[in-house]
Amino acid sequence: MTPYYICYAILILSVAAGLLLDKMRVATILAFIPMFVLIAGRGMVGTDSANYVQSFDIIRYQGMLASSFEPGFTLLVEVLNWVFRDSLDVLIVLGSATAIIMLSAGLLLERSPLLFLTIIMPFFLIDMSINGLRYGLAFAIVALGAAAFARGSLRVFILCGIIATSIQISSVLLVVGLWALMEVRIKTFIGAALGMVAILVVFGSYLEDKISQNTDAVGLGGLSGIVPLAATVGVVVAIRYSDRPIVASKFPMFAILGMQLASFGLARFYYAGLRFQTLFVFLLYLFVAMSVRRSAVQLSGQRLLTGSLLVTLMLCSVSRLSNFREDTGGFSPFNPFYFQSELKG
Repeated sequence: MTPYYICYAILILSVAAGLLLDKMRVATILAFIPMFVLIAGRGMVGTDSANYVQSFDIIRYQGMLASSFEPGFTLLVEVLNWVFRDSLDVLIVLGSATAIIMLSAGLLLERSPLLFLTIIMPFFLIDMSINGLRYGLAFAIVALGAAAFARGSLRVFILCGIIATSIQISSVLLVVGLWALMEVRIKTFIGAALGMVAILVVFGSYLEDKISQNTDAVGLGGLSGIVPLAATVGVVVAIRYSDRPIVASKFPMFAILGMQLASFGLARFYYAGLRFQTLFVFLLYLFVAMSVRRSAVQLSGQRLLTGSLLVTLMLCSVSRLSNFREDTGGFSPFNPFYFQSELKG
């Protein structure tokens, strides 16, 4: 657990120093470096890593048609297989690229990346680049598109959305949700609905297979999902009572909160609810970051909001460290951590 403890300690110290010195962009880079070292140098660490490597080998020897991934991700793996002989190297390159894209998106989205440091880096960055690689890459591309969207480029956002959907289909919910919340107009909702219909037509059989595979997957019950719910509630309430208006309308914020509550309820019975909770936390980050970008509000100058984000940082950090320490079966594939050099040695 030591590498994780070091990374999160540096993250928390970087946030504190960044706030005190008003150097949040520098703090972001400093906090990112040790996490990137873990991502770029790790061995077979992560819940899904072995499955990914096996799938990459299948694509390498049997071609794209043998893959169960979305076509964009399969094509990307096929290209990387031509360059790298070891499927673990492909895995690490994809994880490293995901981390760099996400960092770039965070720096482009926010002038002062407090949201990135307190929501994305503690809760998502290691998981999306080591464990849930496909969703991580897709979400990072959506975030990059959101940065373009915040600057007025809807076409780039849609293009990024299409690429992300071809990598992980659940990212279409993120794209459509963000588009609808940022552009609350009838034609936007019509366009979003037509896009969803197109996705259902193209990926219909794939979705049926996914649903049938997860029919027996039940929720974990207890307090599972409480951290993303608490983080969402804290940020929404803080923005509602912030000193200066951050969002033009309160409806999107409460819409996200409502979806998060519904997902938390769903997670009591079905594992899919936990995945929806993660998606809605990411949606909250993108929506708030874009709203801040457009309104030019300085988050670090507002005590309630800054305090809420610091509490979110602690909650997300403790949650992830707990997940890295032990899994539901008592052993976590994240721990003990080892580097790729140790694996090859």
